[in-house]
Amino acid sequence: MCLLKAERICKRYLKRDALREVSFTASPGEIIALLGRNGAGKSTLMNILTGYLAPTSGQVRICGHDMTEDSLKARACIGYLPEQPPLYPDMTVKEYLRFCADLKPIPESKKKSETERVIAAAGLGNWANRLSGSLSKGYRQRLGLAQALLGSPPLLILDEPGSGMDPLQMVQMRDVIRQAGETSTVLLSSHMLSEFTGICSRALVLEEGQAVYDGPLSALLRKKGELRVRYQGEDASMEAVSSLPGILSVSRQGDEIVIRYRPEADCGPAVYEAFKKMKGALAEMRDEKETLEDAFLRLTGKGAPES
Repeated sequence: MCLLKAERICKRYLKRDALREVSFTASPGEIIALLGRNGAGKSTLMNILTGYLAPTSGQVRICGHDMTEDSLKARACIGYLPEQPPLYPDMTVKEYLRFCADLKPIPESKKKSETERVIAAAGLGNWANRLSGSLSKGYRQRLGLAQALLGSPPLLILDEPGSGMDPLQMVQMRDVIRQAGETSTVLLSSHMLSEFTGICSRALVLEEGQAVYDGPLSALLRKKGELRVRYQGEDASMEAVSSLPGILSVSRQGDEIVIRYRPEADCGPAVYEAFKKMKGALAEMRDEKETLEDAFLRLTGKGAPES
């Protein structure tokens, strides 16, 4: 089943193309990372997907509803967290969420329980009666996420969900998004690429308004050509390992043996067997992969990763 379908989306501003022929689909249960530097077109794409902007050309369908021809039904399927949540500072957390529930297709009999559910999910129980305007940046993000979760929409679109959060809050945010992904499709954008690597199954990378990668996150991250080994017992024979085909160098870094090899060579099994023959115990062997930042830079070929 295709929950979200974007076909050949273009957005042109005067003489500049913000998006050029961007097409992708999303199925139920996917958590997709939308990546790209500043100006790559991420925010423009999100604004088009949510109906806030109209594309110059192309079509967006949400749960089978055309965003241009049947906008209200399409938008009713979306929960949206913009980078700056549109809060009312004079409303308490509970009042704001009840106000948002009144704007969504939630039965009157379920609005109270639904408000309580998202307050608990976002970790706002102790702040339910606090004014929105008195919340810290991280808790304002939580409140923005809570309103997006109201009604358990089929599609969640989250723009910088971890903005302003400390490390503990970030862990909690990931847990909330992971749980939401069990019932909703999630499309999230973040400049903190590594923070969401563990929960995203797929990446969509934009560069200069075009989709330059759309596929599994695991396939995006290449091997670095580096094995790191922890070996206990008699001193390991460097020569036995360095003479193996494909090995470039063997060295020590602290309590680890670092083995660099040609990325196209599958050296792991041979290295493992070499250590097994030695008089000692192989405590750990791991094949290092690129970080998401590394993969982003390789894919775009320019500058540092930005939001």
